Amino acid sequence: MKISSECAPCVQLQLMRTLDHQKIADQRAIQGEVMSVLGAQWPTLDNPGIALNMMYKLANESIGVYDAYAEDKRLFNQLAESYWHEHPVSLENIPARILYAAAGNVIDAGLATPTDHIARQLDDAIAEGMARDDSARFLEQVPEGNTILYITDNAGEIIFDRELMRSLRHKGRHIHILVRHQPFLNDVTLDDIASVQLEHIADEILNLGQNFSFSRIDFHDTRLWPRDYDGFIIKGIANLEVLSHRTLPSPALFIYRAKCPPSSRLAGVKWNSNVAWLQE
Repeated sequence: MKISSECAPCVQLQLMRTLDHQKIADQRAIQGEVMSVLGAQWPTLDNPGIALNMMYKLANESIGVYDAYAEDKRLFNQLAESYWHEHPVSLENIPARILYAAAGNVIDAGLATPTDHIARQLDDAIAEGMARDDSARFLEQVPEGNTILYITDNAGEIIFDRELMRSLRHKGRHIHILVRHQPFLNDVTLDDIASVQLEHIADEILNLGQNFSFSRIDFHDTRLWPRDYDGFIIKGIANLEVLSHRTLPSPALFIYRAKCPPSSRLAGVKWNSNVAWLQE
């Protein structure tokens, strides 16, 4: 998804939320530094995900923290785990688990949502159903015995991703999981794997290394990429931003909550709706 004029205020808003989260009283110096660096490079940036990654790295360096959202991730995983146990879905019901995975994208520590509102937000998002669901066509193209690379997003929603992966394995697919190598907002990293029991679901767990933007990964070149995958499931807005405009070698299903106008226009749905969009 290419950068649009709407992305600049979104990056600035996320910077303010990050600094508020760390209780930085006077944010002007850090804002000035970050906006100066981003402003100089903005016309050359390929997608908004790269801009957000640059922003977050610069902010963390200025604040002097490594993983600003570590406690939030732990708490949101607990909340999502409790929600799942109170609202279970049959292992056989893949469409419902896809809905939970899409709706779970509302869980985002970067949005500074009070934790006592999370369950209500999930209730509302799930009750809406899917605004667009291309998952049946995706699964037709990636049948039993095939291998899916599941590219993860936020903590919290990873619980619903895990349960979707569990159903896909139950239906005969092999699952490889890709996580962040280093902290990026509240995204899942290698350090979070054990706490959410992903190692029991995956045939293999990979990480991005230092390459947040996938710009140095050629999905067609198995010398640089671990293997050929039969399909990709790609979660969340940041991954949508960096991958939706790239040509992938296999069917790719983007599962997300359309939190901004560009992401809603891409799938042809209204703003703030649940999406499973098949890239074709």
